Amino acid sequence: MVFSMMKRVKTILLSLLCLFVLAIGTKLFMDRMKVDNLYRHGFQLYEEQIATYLKEHYIGISKIEFSPIFISGGKGESFVNSRIVPVVYDIYGNKVYLRNDGVLDTAVPDYGTLAGLDLSFNVNDGSEIIYLRNNERESVRSEVYQHLPEQLKLQKEEFTDEVMAAFSREGHLKAVEKNSQGSPKMKIVYNLEIRRIDERELDKWK
Repeated sequence: MVFSMMKRVKTILLSLLCLFVLAIGTKLFMDRMKVDNLYRHGFQLYEEQIATYLKEHYIGISKIEFSPIFISGGKGESFVNSRIVPVVYDIYGNKVYLRNDGVLDTAVPDYGTLAGLDLSFNVNDGSEIIYLRNNERESVRSEVYQHLPEQLKLQKEEFTDEVMAAFSREGHLKAVEKNSQGSPKMKIVYNLEIRRIDERELDKWK
């Protein structure tokens, strides 16, 4: 009888332990999903902002596509080290990666958090907070939007302009110039896949 009771107690304790582990695992999963949803929402708006600027202000571009959302540092949960790599194709099939990979002598700006996008959660209610930069480089609350609003369409982007000019000047892009006619037929391929990586892996993506 004592043995039977001990066995029952062990079974109950084991069941409670399993429930505890399951609850912890579920919470971690839900926390990760909440973080990932914020990444996707913020970078969706940011990719639209980058693509719209190039489409409306450059001729000679046939397509722009984006890398996955690369997250590094902070065990993959930090909003500091997250960025994307825009890839621009000209009408001749040449393509360039907008990143620092040694192709250009000039520095290429990062496209991500602290560059044109800020992400966080409201400490009071846990709701999303998303900031995008406007033409005056002011941070504008944007989490209420599902798509890029008209007031956040950029009319100037000096860092991108310098890099695009360098790619054209050095022959990596042909017939791509800043022009108000834009590239209305330009194809846009958005990418909201999330990859948690080591920082050194970023330049290897193609």
